[in-house]
Amino acid sequence: MQSAAIRLVGRRPSVFFSSTDQFETEIVDLVNEAARDICATQDWQALTKVATFTGDSTQEDFDAPSDYQRQLLDADMQDLNNWAWGYCHMTDLNQFLYRKARGFEPYPGAWILYGGQFHFSPAPPTGQTATFPYISKNFAIANDGAAKAEFTRDDDSFIIDGGERLLTLWLIWRWRENKKLDATGDQENFVKAISELGSKDAGSRVIRSNWSGLNRYNWVRAWPWELGNPGG
Repeated sequence: MQSAAIRLVGRRPSVFFSSTDQFETEIVDLVNEAARDICATQDWQALTKVATFTGDSTQEDFDAPSDYQRQLLDADMQDLNNWAWGYCHMTDLNQFLYRKARGFEPYPGAWILYGGQFHFSPAPPTGQTATFPYISKNFAIANDGAAKAEFTRDDDSFIIDGGERLLTLWLIWRWRENKKLDATGDQENFVKAISELGSKDAGSRVIRSNWSGLNRYNWVRAWPWELGNPGG
C-alpha cells in the first residue's frame, strides 16, 4: 500500500487501516478486492490445502472446511480403501438425486457439492477416509502467523510468495481507473506481472526426450542435464 501511495500521490502514509484520510481509506477499500482478484486467477500453491472426511457408514453429508473457497480446477475425491480409488464426481444434481433415490449407484460411489456441503452416496464406510484438495479463502497472514480471510491491519502480509508486488500494481491500476485517469499502461504492467508469477508458481516443468533404448517400450525419461550444447 505504501509503494502504491508513493507512485500515486507522492507520499508514504505511515498507517492505512486506522487512518480516516480520504486516500488511505480508498486504498484500504481496494486492497482486499485486489487480493481476491489475484487469488481467483489460478490455483495458487500457497492457497491449496487438503481436507479429509472420515466415514461412519451412515453420514452422507459433510460440511465444507471453514476456510473453503472453491475446488481446484481438476479436484477429485479420493478413497484409497476402495478398489476403484475414488468416488465419482457428479455435476448434475438431478442425476445425483435420481441415482441415490433408486439405488443405482456408480462404483465406488458418487459425490456432489451443493448448499455448502459435500454429499456422498453411499455413505463412506466406517473408518474409511475421503480426501480432496481445495483452495482456501484465507489469503491474509497476521503478524502472529494466523491465516485470515482479509487484511485488517497494516502489518498483515499476503500469503502468495511475491504477491505484494501484484497488490501494488493492482492498486495503482484500479485507483487510477476509478479516478477516470489513463491506466492502460498500469493494467498491462499488472497483467504481465501476474502472468510471470503465476507461471513460476506452478513449478518447473520436466523436459523429456525420447531415448532409443526405451523407444520400443514407448517409454520416455527426464532429460537430466542442462539444455544446450553438452560440450559447451
